[in-house]
Amino acid sequence: MELGFAFEWRHLPWWAALAAAAIGLVYLALRLLERRRHARVQRVVDAKLAPRLLPGYDARIRRPLTWLTMFGCVCLALTFAQPHWGQSWQEVRRASRDIVILLDTSESMRAANPLPDRMERAKQKIMTLLDRAPGDRFALIAFSGAAALQCPLTLDHGYFKSVLNTIDTNTISEEGTDIASAIDAAVDLFRKEDESTGRSGKASRAMLLISDGEQGDEIPGDPVEAAEAASDYGRVFVIGVGDPEGTEVKLPDWMGRYVTVMDGDKPHLSMLDEDLLSRIAIAGNGAYTRSRIDSWDIEQLFERFEVLSARDMESDVRLRLVNRYQWPLALAILAFAAEGLWLVLMPWFRLWRLRRAGQAQRANEAEEEYA
Repeated sequence: MELGFAFEWRHLPWWAALAAAAIGLVYLALRLLERRRHARVQRVVDAKLAPRLLPGYDARIRRPLTWLTMFGCVCLALTFAQPHWGQSWQEVRRASRDIVILLDTSESMRAANPLPDRMERAKQKIMTLLDRAPGDRFALIAFSGAAALQCPLTLDHGYFKSVLNTIDTNTISEEGTDIASAIDAAVDLFRKEDESTGRSGKASRAMLLISDGEQGDEIPGDPVEAAEAASDYGRVFVIGVGDPEGTEVKLPDWMGRYVTVMDGDKPHLSMLDEDLLSRIAIAGNGAYTRSRIDSWDIEQLFERFEVLSARDMESDVRLRLVNRYQWPLALAILAFAAEGLWLVLMPWFRLWRLRRAGQAQRANEAEEEYA
């Protein structure tokens, strides 16, 4: 017979050791309580004389209490382990959230701060997020002076990663950083999804903007207003990539050499605009975090994603082991109920023993008189 538990088989030794330790502590506690009770009895009369001086006294009558308590604790441990045996057809539902990645592909993403450059760092963060959310659907929108959908919403993370690896600062030919157009493209994607499904999935959707926020004055759209409008379709989260102090941007010339971009007679400094990105996140009812070397930023972002409610994407009927936790739980309840019943019956047992002792004494007296 196939047997399973709530945990994997490789974790069984650890779980068994923990359960044995807990049950052992319960046994020690019961022994300690019995010793204290025995000490209280000895203050009145010696234990060897108790059966003679205390009518109906018998220390053995309390032993079932310990047995029943220990049996109940063992059954509770099995209940928490949730044993599975026997198979039945069960419906399996797959829950998922929809996350649209808005990736900045403007020339400022080539700045080598953080190393190796902002674009590579952004891709690393996206890869980490994909690994943390294997059951969620992802879409990818690349933008610079315009926005374009590169990957539709999909559960195929392998395909998504292959598309992501092809993205660079040359993906969108139009120069600039039009964040509003990227947000509008995500809204269009969600709107079409609503039209196809016939229901709103706002509670399970998010837009993740990854950018340095360096947007020129020539861009007509207002990203804050776009984020506020997008909040009707999903939350807007933001990861800022770059340095607020600024760093030089180097682009390859016709000979393949990297040349610093000049702003007049001074090198152009590309700065992380945290003020703009924060306002976008607030307007989009989301959160902002700055990219870090470790994965702390993704951890914080993933905690924010927990506010999203996953929705059922697909269901299937599969043959699975049946959870039989009800059996050990029922035995535990019976054991503890029997313990309470035994406590109620103990005075009756003492009276019964007392009557038997009285009958035996009267019989002995009658035999002595007859003799």
